[in-house]
Amino acid sequence: MRLKTTAIHASCLMTTVLLLTAPANAQDAAAKPASIRVNPADVHLTTVRDRQSIIVQAVYPNGITRDVTEQAKFTTANTALIRQEKNVFFPLADGTTEMKVEYGGHTVTVPVVVAQATADPAISFQQDVMAVFAKSGCNTGSCHGAARGKDGFRLSLFGFDPQGDYHRLTREISGRRVNLALPAESLMITKSIGAVPHTGGSRFKADSEYNATLMRWLKAGAPNDPKPAAVPKVLSLEIYPKGAVLDGEGATQRINVRAKYSDGTDRDVTSLARFSSSNDNSATITQEGTVTATNRGEAFVMARFDTHTIGTHFIVLPKGLQFAWNNAPAFNYVDELMHDKFKKLRINPSDVCSDDQFLRRATLDITGMLPTAEEFQAFMSDSDPKKREKLVDELLTRKEFVEIWVMKWAELLQIRTTRQVSYKAMLRYYNWLQGRIASNVPMDQMVQELLGSNGGTFANAATNYYQNETNTLKVAENVAQ
Repeated sequence: MRLKTTAIHASCLMTTVLLLTAPANAQDAAAKPASIRVNPADVHLTTVRDRQSIIVQAVYPNGITRDVTEQAKFTTANTALIRQEKNVFFPLADGTTEMKVEYGGHTVTVPVVVAQATADPAISFQQDVMAVFAKSGCNTGSCHGAARGKDGFRLSLFGFDPQGDYHRLTREISGRRVNLALPAESLMITKSIGAVPHTGGSRFKADSEYNATLMRWLKAGAPNDPKPAAVPKVLSLEIYPKGAVLDGEGATQRINVRAKYSDGTDRDVTSLARFSSSNDNSATITQEGTVTATNRGEAFVMARFDTHTIGTHFIVLPKGLQFAWNNAPAFNYVDELMHDKFKKLRINPSDVCSDDQFLRRATLDITGMLPTAEEFQAFMSDSDPKKREKLVDELLTRKEFVEIWVMKWAELLQIRTTRQVSYKAMLRYYNWLQGRIASNVPMDQMVQELLGSNGGTFANAATNYYQNETNTLKVAENVAQ
C-alpha cells in the first residue's frame, strides 16, 4: 500500500514538473530568431583613430526585432589586427581578417580590412572640429547658425561655409575665442563646457571626446586644413538598422551611422551625428543613438551629419500583441507593399468593397462626380472580371479628371488676377496648366518649366508664376513648401 502511494506521489510530481517545464520550453522555442542582421556588413578601419561599432539585430518569425548586440558572440579570426571594446572595434595592425557574429543559432561573417593602423593623421578643421559644432547644435538656425548669429558670434548654417567659420573663430575677437597660449581658457572651450555663462548652456562635458577634439585642435595651433578644397567630402550616409519593429514600451534599439567619403574611405560617425525622431510619442532617441519605444505607432528616426540627412523606419507595437493575418488578396504591387506594411503594424485590411461601392468611390476620387444611373447599370451588369481596372482606365481619360486636377493645381499656384496681373495673362497661365495636365506631362518636368521660365507673360505663360509673388524671399518659401 505504501509503495502504491509512493508511486502515485511520484507520478503526480512528474506530471507537475512536465506542466511547469512545457510552457517554458515552448516559449524558448518561440523565442528563437528567424534570422539576425549584423550592421554594417563590413568593417574598414583606416588610421589609429578610426573605429567601427557593430549592431546585431534579431528578427523573429512574427516580425518583431530585438537589439541583441550585448548578447551576441563576436569571434575574430586574427586578434592581432583589431581589438574589441564591447561592440566597438579599433585597429591594431594592417591586414584582412574575418569576424564571426553568433546569436540564437545563427552565424554571420563580417569581412574586416585594416589599413595604416599606426598612422595618426593631423587633426582636420573641416572633418573634426566642424563635426563637433554640428553635433553640439552650435551651427543650427536657433543658435549661432542663424543669419545674424547669436550673442555676437555667427557660424554658417549646418557648416555649409567652413572657411568662413574658420575665419570668424580665429580672426574675430583675437585671443578670446581662440587662446593658443592657454587653450583651456579659450571662449570656445569655457562656454561649451559651461565654465562661464553661455546662453546655450553647457554643450558637452570637460571629459568628453568632443572637448578632447577641440583641445587637440587648439594645442596644435588651431590650424586650417592645408588644402581646404582637397579635404575629402562626405558623399553619403548609411544608417543601421534599416528598420525595426519594437515589442512594447521600453524596448530599445541602438543605431549606428557610417559616412562614405570622396576618397573611398568610410567613418563611423555615430558619436558625431545629430539624431531626431519624427514622432516622440511613439519612439524617442537619445543623442547617443538609442531608440526607446513608448506608445503604439510609427516614427522616422533621422541622423544628420555634415550636410547629409538619412532616416530609418521604426514601428512600435503593444507588448505581446496577438495578431493573425486575414490573407487579404493582393491585386497589384501597391497592395503587396501595403500588406507588408499592415503586417508590421498588426492591422488587417478591410474586406474588398462591393461593385457599387467601388464605382462610387472611384468616380468621386478620379472625376469629383457621382456616377450616373446609366453608368451604374452598365457597370453592375458587366460580367468581365477586369471591369474595375477598365473603369479606372476609362475615368482617367475623361475631361473631368483633367479639370479637377487643374483646379487643385490652380489653387496651389494661386492663379488669379490682381492689380499687377491682367486677366489675359492669368487665362494663358490657366490654359498652360490645363494643357500640361491633359498631356500627362510628368510633374518634375512641369515644375522645371515653371521655375526655369523666362520671357514675357503672354509669350511664355509659365512666367506668370513669378508675377503672382515678386518678393524673392516669399518665392523661395513657396517653392520650399
